[in-house]
Amino acid sequence: MLRHKIAVLIAVICYSGILCSCTQSALHPHSSQIYALDTVIDLTAYGENAQQAINAATEEIYRLEKLLSVTDENSDIYKLNNASGKELTLNPDTCRIIELAKNASAQTQGKFDPTIYPVLKLWGFTEDEYSVPAKAEIASAMKSVDYKNITLGIDHTVSLQNGAQIDLGGIAKGYIADKAANAMKAAGCTSGLISLGGNVRTIGEKADGTAWNIGIKEPDGNSYFATVTLQEDRSVITSGAYQRNFTKDGVTYHHIIDPKTGKPADSEALSVTIIGKDGALCDALSTAIYIGGTEFAEKVRNSEFEYVILAHDGVIYASSSLKGKISLSNSSYTNIIYK
Repeated sequence: MLRHKIAVLIAVICYSGILCSCTQSALHPHSSQIYALDTVIDLTAYGENAQQAINAATEEIYRLEKLLSVTDENSDIYKLNNASGKELTLNPDTCRIIELAKNASAQTQGKFDPTIYPVLKLWGFTEDEYSVPAKAEIASAMKSVDYKNITLGIDHTVSLQNGAQIDLGGIAKGYIADKAANAMKAAGCTSGLISLGGNVRTIGEKADGTAWNIGIKEPDGNSYFATVTLQEDRSVITSGAYQRNFTKDGVTYHHIIDPKTGKPADSEALSVTIIGKDGALCDALSTAIYIGGTEFAEKVRNSEFEYVILAHDGVIYASSSLKGKISLSNSSYTNIIYK
């Protein structure tokens, strides 16, 4: 199973304040809840082919989970991690997501790096058996951490050099949500929503023709500090360190590991939300910008994504293109700086 970054829970908020997938409309939604990728996934679709769309998305999610799991001995990733550097021919989807992960690593100057897997194992975040490793152990595990150790060949071949191993948990949910959304569209769905472990993927417009209102949860997970108004076909993906961590000798350690240090990232952010059309890129960027902070967000900013960063001091930093689209719902946060 993929055991990695657990995004901040995000839900769609209807105008009455009740959590739901969209406001009431003349169309009746078809909904389904499944468990995959170590998380609960909610699927909602509208229209005559809604149930077929949900079925297609469900099949796609399970199919990709089998390919990308780091613990399933039959998965492509498990086989690659245990191939001792040998070149393997893998499923085209596996090769594609590895390519996207490597590209995202280059784009983020290595702040997102799928080869961090040996270090995550060392800290116990892959199996929820936590420990604080010694400096020497971290240094040893870090020797294989470098996305350049991933070699993509022709005809869907991949190899890992210098003892590298990968985990695509930091990009997989975004990629899989996009693939599931495409499956729903192919089945005739024109309006729907996927909530995949808190990551949200919208499909088309809401059934009543209005914009989607996506709520971003507080760090305590009990309420929402903001909602973002969006049009069709967007991924909204949030990373935060407070949902998956452990405390040892009075010190709290979280799961977002800085690939440069091998230790939990010392971030200025409580949470980072990335919004864009490319779910895989949004997923990777949410980790990278959490590690790099607001200055780094500005360095990598382009027209492909927008961001909302909640800092420890309570200030919210957001892309200037989100002006007029963000509504605050917590009086503790009143200061938004658009950049």
